[in-house]
Amino acid sequence: MQPFYVNTESDLRALCEHFSGSAWLALDTEFMRTDTFYARLCLIQIACDEGIACIDPLALTDLGPLRELLYDPATVKVLHAAHQDLEILHDLYRIVPQPVFDTQLAAAMLGLGEQLGYAALVAEQHQVQLAKAHTRTDWAQRPLSAEQLDYAADDVRYLGPIYHTLRAALQDKGWLDWYREDAAALSDAARYINEPDEAWRRVGLAHTLNSGVELALLRALAAWRERRAQHANRPRKWIMDDAL
Repeated sequence: MQPFYVNTESDLRALCEHFSGSAWLALDTEFMRTDTFYARLCLIQIACDEGIACIDPLALTDLGPLRELLYDPATVKVLHAAHQDLEILHDLYRIVPQPVFDTQLAAAMLGLGEQLGYAALVAEQHQVQLAKAHTRTDWAQRPLSAEQLDYAADDVRYLGPIYHTLRAALQDKGWLDWYREDAAALSDAARYINEPDEAWRRVGLAHTLNSGVELALLRALAAWRERRAQHANRPRKWIMDDAL
């Protein structure tokens, strides 16, 4: 199935109307984060029974119709290793979509492997080897080739069938409610807020400090760096390296 490429407001409205009411919606994003604090959203891939689409947020000024689609509580959003994608949506809309089904979490619960990658899950479930040619693509560059769009579309192409398979397996084992409890935490907005006062916990040197004075200094510097990085939208290490 060839993906729709959506880069106009009229096409986005038409697509979202076409996809609305779906019981499930596969979702993935492509982004760049080389010179910014916040991820720069470059492509949004979605899929349902009606088809596959690659939406170009760099060409669109109004993503309102997509917001309505993604935040429909009657539609299960299906992602793999959902944290980064949900963080981007939280940064964009300030809320997190729900309900969410994370195929990586479900696969782990079913004993298929901890932190199982999407390509490995597709190979295990569908005996398909996904292409790796565009793993390091600069998704901010335009135009995107048909090959790049096909590569991006593959990230949602198999999520629907995998979702149905894993969900059925969880239900057969009587684990579906247990899974839903774990997955509900993914929609907690607090997970995606970078609090400056907690930034010291991400500094690798923190565990080496022996005195309260050193720790207090680290906490103050890390909080200052976090605020500066957020305000300037620049990587933390551009403001101050961990080694300092």
